Amino acid sequence: MNVSKWLKSAWCGYPAAVALAAVFWALAFSSILKKAATSDETVHLAAGYSYWHHNDYRIDPENGNLPQRWMGLPFLFENITFPRQAPGLMDEWQVGHDFMYNWGNDADKLLRQSRAMIAVLGSVLALLVYGWSRRLFGPIGGLISLVLYVFSAAMLANGSLGTSDLAASLCFLAAVGCLWRMLHRVSILTVAGSCLAMGLLFISKMSAPLIAPIGVLLCVVRLLSGRPLEIAIGKVRQVTGRGRQALIFLGTIVVHAAATWAIIWVSYGLRYSILDAPPDKQQETGQLCWSQYLQGDFPFKSVIEPLSNHHLLPEGFLIGQSHVLKYSQARPSFLNGEYGLYGWRSFFPYCFLYKTSLAVFLVLLLAAGGAWSSWSPKRGSSGPGRGEAIRAGLYRTAPLWILMTVYWVFAITSKMNIGHRHILPTYPPMFILAGAAAHWFTTPKRLAKIVIVAAMVFLAAECIWMWPDYLAYFNPLAGGPRGGYRHLIDSSLDWGQDTPGLKEWLDRRGLNNQTNTPVYLAYFGNGSPTHYGINVERLPGYVDRDLFTGGRFQVKPVAPLRGGYYCISATMLQSVLTVAFGPWSWIYEKSYQELLPDIERLAMAPPQQQATLLRDPNFQDTVGLFSALRLARLSAYLRNREPDDHIGYSILIYRLSDQQVQEAIQGPPVEMMPDRVPLRVKLIWEGQRGQ
Repeated sequence: MNVSKWLKSAWCGYPAAVALAAVFWALAFSSILKKAATSDETVHLAAGYSYWHHNDYRIDPENGNLPQRWMGLPFLFENITFPRQAPGLMDEWQVGHDFMYNWGNDADKLLRQSRAMIAVLGSVLALLVYGWSRRLFGPIGGLISLVLYVFSAAMLANGSLGTSDLAASLCFLAAVGCLWRMLHRVSILTVAGSCLAMGLLFISKMSAPLIAPIGVLLCVVRLLSGRPLEIAIGKVRQVTGRGRQALIFLGTIVVHAAATWAIIWVSYGLRYSILDAPPDKQQETGQLCWSQYLQGDFPFKSVIEPLSNHHLLPEGFLIGQSHVLKYSQARPSFLNGEYGLYGWRSFFPYCFLYKTSLAVFLVLLLAAGGAWSSWSPKRGSSGPGRGEAIRAGLYRTAPLWILMTVYWVFAITSKMNIGHRHILPTYPPMFILAGAAAHWFTTPKRLAKIVIVAAMVFLAAECIWMWPDYLAYFNPLAGGPRGGYRHLIDSSLDWGQDTPGLKEWLDRRGLNNQTNTPVYLAYFGNGSPTHYGINVERLPGYVDRDLFTGGRFQVKPVAPLRGGYYCISATMLQSVLTVAFGPWSWIYEKSYQELLPDIERLAMAPPQQQATLLRDPNFQDTVGLFSALRLARLSAYLRNREPDDHIGYSILIYRLSDQQVQEAIQGPPVEMMPDRVPLRVKLIWEGQRGQ
């Protein structure tokens, strides 16, 4: 059988591409049906409803506008409760939680609808990857690229979540592709398409300004190529001079800027104010919102403030950009057992290394070899030499290389290292370039063909094996998904999604709603374990809004910990987003021991005196701080042993005896930082103590 001819048949064409895009939708959507809302989804969904129904942009302004509107489209046809929020500052996270769990809405239905909509965008992106790769490398190349995309755990993990990451990946690739096309043929259709793609990018994610250096580099590459530019507005003609081409490109840049500006204004209801309210309330709310960003040493104040003062862009858009610019300067993060505030240049390379299938690396290696071989002139050939072939190949793939390079430079220099998803836009262009492996199907070398097919079969099998836990995918270099929590956390692994799985685990063992065997949960996320019927003892979590009422966390007498099951979210286990940031240290131990007498006094007090003490805000802070420190001390103990079980690899289960619990919270600490505490840890500690 001639493999090459078979692959070039209709099975390699657009019918197969559409079928595989449908497979992507099915895998992504089905994998998320039994997953809870991830941390960011509650605000994204609430924002989608608020934008459409209340024209109120105070919720989630930092994550664009288009994704929320897109995933909120089904809400237009539902009877949903969402009280109009009072003017002024509001806790968007609490509103999101209330929208999902406290106002009588069907949280599971809202999640299914929004996730199904995002999965549609994932399928559209799949077809874009196929079409671009097919154009460069033929039908076989398109099929290779598409298979890598469809069975990529990274794309599937984010391909149906109600967040903005998948939409941003689609818009970045579409904007670059449309711009590159327009730089070769200027027509009403290409200019309009490029302007639309650019505008949609700017309302999909606040990282959209990265398109500026990408666009400049594309223009430079285009001009240096010396190729004629086709103008198809009116009479078709060719423009050859670089100077004249540059002027035309400059004119199209102005058109793009104007179109993008208009699309941004339309997406925010053609209104400057972030809130749809009387003018006095608009001004009051705006001042309160801006007070978070334009005070102190905000480094971008000189740029943002004039845009706001002259109403050059909508207030919601500017506040969203300000939020990203401010909070990307420092963020508690974790990598390979290390803790930091300002990130590592190695963070995203490690994310890529750990969370990309080894099969993809193998195909990329063969694609590089295929590209090099295809550039090698055949003996006796009168065609172009190697140098000319290399330049031609690089030119055709230039927009993909430029997109990846600029985005990677931005990612590596970023100080906000919280999730693998932030390099998601680099995956589609990489998959397209992998289509160069199609070269081996045009040569008599059978081994390369077999290796490529085997790698794609392995990738598909690995994908099916990981279902439905795509967010927790780690390759063998990281020890597989079971070892992932030792390397990365937060949205790279544990985003609060596995509470339904925990409920099933508890029910199978008869551990839910019982008092015989203690079960404790320290939950990371903005979802609701209570919504899924989890009834166990709750340890401090982040944020765990089930424990958050009346503007404060519920404060109860500190119950003693006993032997039983400890269900700890991976992010809580690593003590990143807690008071005791990082490894257990002498300053934490000192404060823990100092608080013990107060906690013991509370435990021994009669009920009436306990109630009086717990009404005292200062004593409430003491109880909350001690509970958080006790969990951190316990987590330090647990980090030095393997979990007994796991839920979706993100919630780790430990079975402890009474003796082991006492060793963890009263015995000598199993880890202790040196006497000299790193400044970043001390600053976080003192900041938390001062709150």
